[in-house]
Order: sequence, then structure tokens, then C-alpha cells
Amino acid sequence: MTYETIILEKHDGMGIITLNRPQRLNAWTPLMGAEMADAFRDVDRDPSVRVAVLTGSGRGFCAGADMEFFAGQIAAGGGTAAEAGPQAPGPSRVEEFPMLMRRLSKPSIAAINGYALGVGCTMTLLCDIRIAAEDAKFGFLFPRMGVMAELGSTFLLPRLVGLGRACEFMFTGKQYTAADCERAGLVNRVVPGAQLMDAVGELAREITQCAPLSLLLTRQALYQGLHETFEAQVRYEAFTLDYLYRTRDHAEAVRAFKEKRAPVFEGK
Repeated sequence: MTYETIILEKHDGMGIITLNRPQRLNAWTPLMGAEMADAFRDVDRDPSVRVAVLTGSGRGFCAGADMEFFAGQIAAGGGTAAEAGPQAPGPSRVEEFPMLMRRLSKPSIAAINGYALGVGCTMTLLCDIRIAAEDAKFGFLFPRMGVMAELGSTFLLPRLVGLGRACEFMFTGKQYTAADCERAGLVNRVVPGAQLMDAVGELAREITQCAPLSLLLTRQALYQGLHETFEAQVRYEAFTLDYLYRTRDHAEAVRAFKEKRAPVFEGK
């Protein structure tokens, strides 16, 4: 499929989704939101893709929602239904996209270059891992625009950085450096800007060497554990481990170890 606001590329086991409105610092629009959702579904369905990567073209990752979008919402009476028209059925984009990202069957990495502001910041929380360029800037600007954070970020951010830091991030609407965010635990790693995609590619290659079913169920367990009890997690681990012991990929891993070669996983 040809997209207007993003680029989707697939190679080396990666599905790379690039926000592509560089003249607007990749400012988010309803069309971009729809295309992102479609691209992530495509990547999730494609067995040749083992890792999803989200990044931005040009000088910014995503500088927030396009001001024309805000103007359109106000003209339509406000509210998220303005994304698709006031009579649009079903959940709005701000509800649909987080659910899609939570149900992904594959790990995801945000490669954050330049500005990640507003929705450009909250969308990165939906990725499993965040790698930032040294010059990246993060900001939950919502209170400065008279709105509030979305995409499940009020659930995710306190679990990443703690409640106190989450309050500071979200109450001030300030911009923070990549180094600030690394210290807080918001990003996994900060690298020189010129090395960002190389660092992400290296991490993705490590992930692609692992068994797809193991990654799917481990990812599911980690997120389920955010709100389940310890006892429920122990039961879930026992159930899924018993299942994985019986898979072809586990048998292949054992054979490959004994034969001193790299395993060839099928996701079965």
C-alpha cells in the first residue's frame, strides 16, 4: 500500500515505519494516525517481520499534533470524534491505536530523533523499547495546550518512571533532553544521532535471533504483569512454558545447540 504521511520498509527481519512529514517536523494528523495503524497491522501480519521499528524522517520524530488538526477539532465542536466526523461509529483513534499496539505479536522499538512532543512523546510509550538520539527532546506539552495526555500514557508513564517523575513530566509541560529521560528511565539508551538507526538495527538483529512464539508470549506476560497478581503471573508462566516446551522451535533450538549451529525458527 502507498501511504501519504508515512513510509513502510521491510528488510532484515525489521518492519520500519517512518513518519514522513519532515517539512512539518512530522506533526501528527488524523491521516497519519490511520496510516500508522494500518502499517503496524501489516507488520504484525507479515511472518518475515520479527521486529517493528517506529522513527521519523528529517529533523524530528514527531513535534505533536498539527495545529490544523486542533483547529478542525475546535470548529467541529471539540472531542476526538472530530478525527473521523461527528457521526463516526466505534472508538476514536486515541482509543484504537493503544489497543492495537498492546496486542502486537512482535517486539517494537521507537528510534527517536529530534523532537518528540505531545502525541509524538506519548506514542513512543506504546513501543516496548525506546532508543533516543542525543539531540532528541521530549515533552508532554498537553497542559500548556489546555488538554491532557492520551494513548494510555497516564497508565504507562508512572510504571516507567514512577509516579513522582510522571507528575513532573505531565504537570509542567516542559521539554526534557534525551539525557534527562534516560536518567528517569523513560528511554532505554541514548546514542549519537548519526548512530541511531545502526544502534536500533543492532538491537533488532539480536531480537530476530530469538523464537517468535517465545517473544510473543513473553511480551504478553510482561504487559499482563503490570496489573495482574504475582500468583496469576506464576500460573500464566507455568501454562505458557508447558506450551513452549512442546513447540517445533524449542526442539529446533535444542538440536541447533547440540549441532553447534544457529537455530532456524519457524514460529511454530
